Amino acid sequence: MVQNLEGMGFAVVSFGQGYKYMSPSSMELMKLTLEQKLAYGGNPVLLWMMDNIYVKSDYVGNAKYYKEKSTGKIDGDVELIMALDRSIRNSGSFSSVYDEVGF
Repeated sequence: MVQNLEGMGFAVVSFGQGYKYMSPSSMELMKLTLEQKLAYGGNPVLLWMMDNIYVKSDYVGNAKYYKEKSTGKIDGDVELIMALDRSIRNSGSFSSVYDEVGF
């Protein structure tokens, strides 16, 4: 899939599933959720997935979502974590395709 996307001209950014990649944005998602600042449009599927999360921490306090112990699907949450990571890393320099073509 990566080769196909790159062949079509898309920039593909790798994102590992370990603490190094997952922790900063996982912590940010937990913070936004606890502060009730997560704008998710009341999506019942995302809310259900958020209820399924099992958070695993390492010995230095890094956190990530742990699929094997989660009670159900968490794919939307993981995608949200990946999107938060890109937003955090590109703060101020990100533009959406919808800024150019409209929604």
